[in-house]
Amino acid sequence: MNALYCQNKNKHHIIKQMKRYIATLLIALFLSCASLAQSLVGDWQGTLNVGPGIPLVLHIDPANSVTLDSPAQGATGMACTSSINGDSIEWSIATLLAHYKGTLCGDSLKGTFTQGGMSFPLHFGRKTVAKAAPKPYKEEEFTCSHHGISLAGTLTIPQGKGPFPAVVLVAGSGALDRDETILGHKPFKVLADSLTRRGIVVARYDKRGVGKSSIATGYETTNDYATDARAVLQHLQSLTHVVDSHRLGMIGHSEGGSITIMQAAEGGLDFAILMAAPAVKGKELMIKQNEWIVKLQGMPWTAQLSQQVTDIFTAIDTSSAPANLKIQLNEMAQAIPFLQAQIPALTSPWYINFVKTDPTQNLQRIECPVLALNGEWDAQVDCEQNLGNIARLVKNATVKRYPQFNHLFQHCNKLENSMGYGFIAEDLNPQVIDDIAQFILNLPSHK
Repeated sequence: MNALYCQNKNKHHIIKQMKRYIATLLIALFLSCASLAQSLVGDWQGTLNVGPGIPLVLHIDPANSVTLDSPAQGATGMACTSSINGDSIEWSIATLLAHYKGTLCGDSLKGTFTQGGMSFPLHFGRKTVAKAAPKPYKEEEFTCSHHGISLAGTLTIPQGKGPFPAVVLVAGSGALDRDETILGHKPFKVLADSLTRRGIVVARYDKRGVGKSSIATGYETTNDYATDARAVLQHLQSLTHVVDSHRLGMIGHSEGGSITIMQAAEGGLDFAILMAAPAVKGKELMIKQNEWIVKLQGMPWTAQLSQQVTDIFTAIDTSSAPANLKIQLNEMAQAIPFLQAQIPALTSPWYINFVKTDPTQNLQRIECPVLALNGEWDAQVDCEQNLGNIARLVKNATVKRYPQFNHLFQHCNKLENSMGYGFIAEDLNPQVIDDIAQFILNLPSHK
């Protein structure tokens, strides 16, 4: 009995040890697999070799959430739709039409980046991200309201004792946030940072329907957005402890330039800065814009095409009601195949208002100093057409043309690449920022 008991006891002991060993082995195997799954976790740095090169930083957290930074473009925390399988990763950013597929090879992540139908090799290496240095100015959120519309934005205030010159940044058309984020670029964030470092208060805000501002109805026109800009300006005027009431202005880009022209004509601005601002009737601007785009695509701007485009915008300009305009454009689409898909956009309240608007009288009424800037390769707001009109009509205007600059004031290496905004590294050329800052800082103060 004792021998049998000891034998059974030893048997149970061995089985117990084996179970422990198997459990340990399973835990080790699990940890090994977990380690593999976590092998991509961390920060990765690479350069997309397009033009001068675009530095990128990829962040992968332990939950396999992926974000992308483009430091040279001022774009951070761009959320990616991602899939991670062992040592392989795929991620994409739908708004940029961008996709990446890569595999871990030692300490490198090697793969291919695709955007807009073009593919480029893109390799990342491990990066230790340094802690961001504190900004040498105060940054705070603000909200202001008018007629039931709430606008949210960011105010940046220089260090030291004010009051300081101050500006409101007014973004172009479309659903744009306070940074005027376009294809990964954040030109207003870069501009606000640079101007505030030089002693200028800057207010920038989310447009209706974007970020933390009120929702949009879809029926807004440039006139509605102008009332928003005016509300932000009034908020800035109320900050008498930091804002120099004699050096208060607006910087408007594209449609924001149209709004700045309207505000400057009404008075209430000590200066106005127009960045690629429409300065001719919307109808004429859009005809020229279409000519630019057709030519940049390598197609001929024929007399027939020119007449078709002119007929389309003449119909919009002379329309009395959207319903009638839709009928007219549908009839025209039978002879103009490319028109049919554009009819919903062409008959929207914003578009009809834009085409009908002529800024000539407002330009003639402006009394304050104006700095007007335009890129010579701007395919959206033609430089000669619009900057030339500002020079003729505005009494106190300083105008500057930038060779080889596009609509976003990026320097381009080739004319045919001027609308490839997402492939150009800079958000806003430093020379433009410097010209803007010098214009504001050289304005007389009446302290």
